[in-house]
Amino acid sequence: MLRITLVALGALAVGVLAGVGVYRAVVPFPNDAIARGEAFEPENAVWLYQHMSEVYPTRHVPRAEVSAPLPVIEGRLEEFTYTHDGKQQPLDALFDNMETTGLLVLHKGNIVYERYARGADAGTLFATFSAVKSITSTLVGFAIGDGLIDSVEDPLEKYIPALTGTAYEGVSVRHALQMSSGVLFDADGAAGEDTVEVLTQTMVLGNKRINEMSASYPRAHEPGTVFNYNTSETQILLWLVKEVTGKQPAKYLEEKIWRPLGMDHDAAWNLDNPGPDGMEIGGAFFNASLRDLARFGLFIEQDGIWNGEQLLPAGWVDEATRIEEPHLDYGTVFEGFDSGYGYQWWVFPDGSFRASGAYGQTIYIDRDKDLVVARTSAWPDGYVAESDLESRAAFAALADFLNQPAE
Repeated sequence: MLRITLVALGALAVGVLAGVGVYRAVVPFPNDAIARGEAFEPENAVWLYQHMSEVYPTRHVPRAEVSAPLPVIEGRLEEFTYTHDGKQQPLDALFDNMETTGLLVLHKGNIVYERYARGADAGTLFATFSAVKSITSTLVGFAIGDGLIDSVEDPLEKYIPALTGTAYEGVSVRHALQMSSGVLFDADGAAGEDTVEVLTQTMVLGNKRINEMSASYPRAHEPGTVFNYNTSETQILLWLVKEVTGKQPAKYLEEKIWRPLGMDHDAAWNLDNPGPDGMEIGGAFFNASLRDLARFGLFIEQDGIWNGEQLLPAGWVDEATRIEEPHLDYGTVFEGFDSGYGYQWWVFPDGSFRASGAYGQTIYIDRDKDLVVARTSAWPDGYVAESDLESRAAFAALADFLNQPAE
């Protein structure tokens, strides 16, 4: 169950190609649509996850004129090892044992490790896949801080009138943040037929609009009672952000995060359709450099404070990473997996939490130990349990090693 549920978009590689193949057999369409579908061939994975913003329609997110420094401390991890499966290994083993393309470790705001592989470098814009879900939920927090959303208890249709009469009517903002709307999407929790259909019909073929597709699914459960991990739920939240701000989400992201945090590089957010009316995809396909993903993680690790200024509402990070309902509790959301779920963040019993995307994309945060790890990868499957377990062992060991008392 764990493998299929944490895939997020793991079925897309096969599913998109299948969808494109069926469509090609019935209706001819432009060569660029063929290229967008065929880009997901498995042999293209390493290249594609570093060039997603060049293949599919995107919206630009400009960086700040002056980037915020991330001081570098050399040699801090020379003696570090972690233990997994009975073997003691250096941090570089994460590159040898799995398809890691970039790994950056921040401790107390300092870079203590940074390495790239498989053609990537510090300027590469990596596809985040579902890790962007945590960025989308953070934009909801900003909208609350701006007074544009009164409460997470408000029903979504208060702000998105188009949801009246749909399965999302009566669903609160909180329910959507917790993937608990009760709306049926990918019934088994995996990136199944619904995910493949949405992404094929939008960013690959440009036939449909993602907001309308996300609002079209039926109700299966009472809101707030059942966890169902799905990308459509996050899309509803990004639609909410657009409605209450009156801005393209990429613009709001620029104003609230990208410029204030002094990001190094422009980012790119993939759209459901090309052109000025294209809508950003809230649950996947945001593209950014590794250092900038780490800066976002550091911002969250610092409780939404940057350069001494409280940018996010005070207490939002605590709320967003708290387990609030039994169906979201540790070990409950997925059988055999010790995580719980907050506001689009995976939360662990030791207090650490992470943004997580298919094929190994991760922003791991341990606030108690001042640790942020940003990792990009090209795993052969959307979720590889052994790689995930080894990564978590390494990250937990990092937290302990970096916080050893001075001798």
